[in-house]
Amino acid sequence: MIGEHLLEKIRQDLDRIDDESFRHFVDYFLEDRRVFVCGAGRSGLVGKCFAMRLMHLGEEAFVVGETNTPAIRKGDLLLCISASGTTDSVVSAAQKAAGHEATILSLTANPEGPLLAYSRFAVIIDSDKSPEKEAEKPSSRAIPLGTAFELTSLIFLESVISEIMQLKEISESEMKNRHTNL
Repeated sequence: MIGEHLLEKIRQDLDRIDDESFRHFVDYFLEDRRVFVCGAGRSGLVGKCFAMRLMHLGEEAFVVGETNTPAIRKGDLLLCISASGTTDSVVSAAQKAAGHEATILSLTANPEGPLLAYSRFAVIIDSDKSPEKEAEKPSSRAIPLGTAFELTSLIFLESVISEIMQLKEISESEMKNRHTNL
């Protein structure tokens, strides 16, 4: 089957995230507060997808670096997405947000990266492999760069949205009413 090796890797990565961590992560998004999302490159695109879904749920969600992103403040939530946990722009955003007393959550593959120093809670995706170690391994079925991390993060975050929909009893038709029409 096309993509079977990639799907299997994503399944393995998702299986490493325990249900308690998932529920704890979701709980942060059940509180009434503004959410900011940051990531660089493809992780940033995953973040934008998540921010869009939060908006569909009726939440105030912003993407760090966009021209219409307001100042972060005490009580806001910042989600940082970085496989390496060392991306300068993401770590800098976390550091600045911490200075404004925002709550910081992280999705990362590196349980030892500096991003975790600022994070109240982190979900480690593929914790037994950092992107650096993965790049060193030869593979019969190569998965380029951070693809597995990014896709696993996307599916994890879409699962968060699905859980919020259920817990807040938000219908798909309600979400569709908030979907762009321009």
